[in-house]
Amino acid sequence: MQKTLIALLLAIATLSPARASAAVDQKMATVNVEKVFKGYWRTTVEDKRLKEAVEDVKKRIAAEDKKQADRLAELQNMQKVLQNPNLNQAARARHQQQFAVKQRAYQQNGTTLKNWKAAQDKDLMLKDRKASTKIREEILVVISAQAKKGGFTVVVDSKALLFSAADLDITNQVLAQLNINDPGKVVAPKKPAPKK
Repeated sequence: MQKTLIALLLAIATLSPARASAAVDQKMATVNVEKVFKGYWRTTVEDKRLKEAVEDVKKRIAAEDKKQADRLAELQNMQKVLQNPNLNQAARARHQQQFAVKQRAYQQNGTTLKNWKAAQDKDLMLKDRKASTKIREEILVVISAQAKKGGFTVVVDSKALLFSAADLDITNQVLAQLNINDPGKVVAPKKPAPKK
């Protein structure tokens, strides 16, 4: 941390007068990107969509886990039959062969199920990442437009600053612009003017 501060101070000290005056001419704004991301209506929509997808995957996984548990119970029953001392040799050989086939199928299903679960998890993470990236791109477009509109040449995430004046913060303007088309926003109908 101290090295970073020293490097920053050295960089400022070595600025040429022309560069220093150019830096002074910069008009800076701040924006709380996290607040904008959380407050954007599309984030809520995508979170809901992802939550529904996760619930759907959980239900399908539970159904597959139940099938696998049923296969295991069947194997355990077959194993009990094999432990019966009254079983003749021909029947034991036939049951052992059936048991071996079922056991291989159980193991293969277990491997397939494990791979399928991993693929579902990866797919959900990819969908979440794509949605977040698209939302962040939309946010950056609006931040850029608001900065140009306000005549700002530099916009910094307010979380990266130790201090900034409140009038430099354009977070609310960015959020207002992003949420103009919020389909969940209820617009009250205008009341007719009273007749005179």
